[in-house]
Amino acid sequence: MRPHAALLFALASLPHAAAAMTFMDASFVCPIDGQPFQARVAASGTAFGRYFDGQHYGPIASPWPLPVCPGNGFVVLDRERRYGEAELARLREFVASAEYRGWVANDTPYYRLARQQAWLGESEDAVAQSLLVATWEAGPRRYPRYAEEALAAWQRRALREAGSERVYDTRMLVGELQRRLGRFDEARATFEALRADRGFPGKRLEAEEAGYRRKIVEAQLALIRDRSVAHARLDENGEIVDF
Repeated sequence: MRPHAALLFALASLPHAAAAMTFMDASFVCPIDGQPFQARVAASGTAFGRYFDGQHYGPIASPWPLPVCPGNGFVVLDRERRYGEAELARLREFVASAEYRGWVANDTPYYRLARQQAWLGESEDAVAQSLLVATWEAGPRRYPRYAEEALAAWQRRALREAGSERVYDTRMLVGELQRRLGRFDEARATFEALRADRGFPGKRLEAEEAGYRRKIVEAQLALIRDRSVAHARLDENGEIVDF
């Protein structure tokens, strides 16, 4: 299966292919308390392709693990980032808040990362990326809540991208999240609109990749007819593989 290139922008921090899945210990310093710590991080992986929501499959960690401060749960995404004293004081208050402590106790690292990014004023696209990846690690109990938040974020992105070819990628992901949430009428409308759009999937794609995108739309409509909320992808023959 070819990589689902529609979602590359959402997964820029994750590698597409490597020799094998390997991990390594890396050193970090927690910006909140100044304590050094070691974290097990992914070093490489081999991706055979992607599910419709962008998650890799193959001998690869997807999502890749995030370094987390052991004393307070803060996610260290960029070990080179430096915070000013005033910003650090506010950040410590944020991490000590009841809300943040609740996320540490009840939520996954990527969901917590999304909350950190929003608080730090990072782009809506960055927050949407992290919310998407959080759905991959959510598990059955958390998935509906995470997917609802991710869907809202990607719908807002679709509005921002209206009129550009990038919006096709985003609309495909919106439809995927709608289907996974059991919102079949909305998902059907999303994919039927894509199928009817004369510009879809965009002029920038090679013919083979454009054809692959159209196959995804047809596969999604088939899953919707079956009222399936399965985590799904296409195999190398273009057949649906679902779980």
